[in-house]
Order: sequence, then C-alpha cells, then structure tokens
Amino acid sequence: MPLLLLLGVGFLIAVTINLAKAAGAAGIVAPEFAFWLAGGAGLVLLAATTLGGARPDLSPPYLLYYAVTGLIGVAAPNYIGFEVARHAGAAYASVPYALSPLFTYLLAILCRLDAPSWLRITGLVAGCIGTMLVVADMIAAAGDAPLFWLLGALAMPLLVAVGNVYRTLYWPGDAAPMALAAGMLIAAALWLLPVLLLIPPAAFSAGTLGAAEAILASQVAVSSVMYWLYFRLQRAAGPVYLSQIGYVAAGFGVVLALIVFGERISLPMLAGMVLIVVGVVLVTPRRQHDAAAKPR
Repeated sequence: MPLLLLLGVGFLIAVTINLAKAAGAAGIVAPEFAFWLAGGAGLVLLAATTLGGARPDLSPPYLLYYAVTGLIGVAAPNYIGFEVARHAGAAYASVPYALSPLFTYLLAILCRLDAPSWLRITGLVAGCIGTMLVVADMIAAAGDAPLFWLLGALAMPLLVAVGNVYRTLYWPGDAAPMALAAGMLIAAALWLLPVLLLIPPAAFSAGTLGAAEAILASQVAVSSVMYWLYFRLQRAAGPVYLSQIGYVAAGFGVVLALIVFGERISLPMLAGMVLIVVGVVLVTPRRQHDAAAKPR
C-alpha cells in the first residue's frame, strides 16, 4: 500500500506541475493558480470529511498545525513551483522535488525520527547525483529563463523537507488524514490570499476563458485526491519514505512534459532518471522500519 500511495501521489504532483504550465499559457497567474489549488481542494476535502463525521478540529494546537503546514508544505513551494514551470518549463519545475528526500532524511536523523543506514544513504546519494545530472541538463537548455526562478527552484525541496518532518513531529493525536489535509489546504489558501490581492486579476481573452476554467477545475479535482493520499502515505510510512515522492514526481513530471509540451530529453537527463529510480529502490523502507517511522 505505501508503494501504491507513493506512485499515486508522485504522479499527481507531476500532473499538477504540468497543469501549472498550461495555466500560465491560458493567462492564469501563479498566485491565482496556487490559491485555487489549495482553496478549492480544501473545500472539497472539508465537505467530504464533514459528511464522514470527522470535521477538522479547530482548537489552538490544530490551528497552529494547519497554519504552519499550509505555509511551508503547500503555499510557498507550490507558488515557487508554478512560477518556475511558467518561466523555465514543466520538466525543470519537476526536478527540484527530487532533492527533498535527501533534505528530509538529514532532518529526520537530526530530529531522531530515523537512524543512519548505509543502504538508504547510498540510495539518497544515487538519487541526488541523478538529480544533479538532470538539473545541469535543464539549466543548459533553459535558454532565456530568468535566473531568479532557476535558483529559486532550489528552495522548493528544502521547504518540502521541513514540511515532511514537521507534520510527523507534530501530528495531532489520532486525527483523520483527510481532516488534516482539509485544514492544511484552507490555511494555505489564506496565506496566498494577500499575495493574490496584490496582483491584478489575470486577463483572460475570449479564446482562453474556457480553457482557464477547465484547467482550474481539473486542478481542484487532482489536488483533492493528491493531498488526501499524501496524508495517508505520511501516516502509513513516515517522513523519509514520504519524501520519495520527490523522485517519483520528478520522473513523471519530465515524462509528462515530454509528451504534453514536447520538451526535450538528453542522454544526461536519461542517466539521471535511472539513478533516481535506483535511489527510490534503495531507500524504500522494510516493514520493521515502517512501524518505527509512523508519526507519534
């Protein structure tokens, strides 16, 4: 089940990044896209969890949890990722996610959520080397993409890693994953609202209005499923295994960018993706580790 969840969440993240590039082409600005992703999916999950009798807890500790995870786990990395996808391409925006496992593992060791393992360290190093190959290739092919967003992409995996560890350290008791996801996403939308209000609304032309609405509706549906599975995965396998979605998202993201947008792939990128797959295999925890890694 953790492996299936891992593949599912990684694929949906890759879909999200490619939808972000399509949204930019349809005239949707990054803060707007990120806002509707979080707010729309949050409301869908809120409705679903309320109907199931497990509404999000609104006590102060839970509100703090929603606020912190919404900022560092959703609002900030998504906004950066969508800007990178618009300026540098969907494939390039997908790749930085593959660095999050290394950061997550290091943070988990520092926080005593995990113990050093040479096998898993080898897997992380293989994945990191593979990512570096892909990143170097994408920078060489980036052309006129603004350097600010190319460098800003490196902040994404660090934010994702901090979010992975924080959610495990402060997981509120026996809270339902869907209820926590709903609270986190609504908090993320509230973080993004001031940014959205500072930017003029996207100017839709008659020819792109329908496309823009379809993209936003698709993203809300994708995000609703993605974050529900995301929290189920974290509860089942812990932060380090969860972080492997970075590798999976990077792989699927590059493949989708090639298929949907015709973005290029080279031999270094292909070699890098092979190393990323090797890293996922080596870092996959065994059953004994699964039990020890669950949030407490």
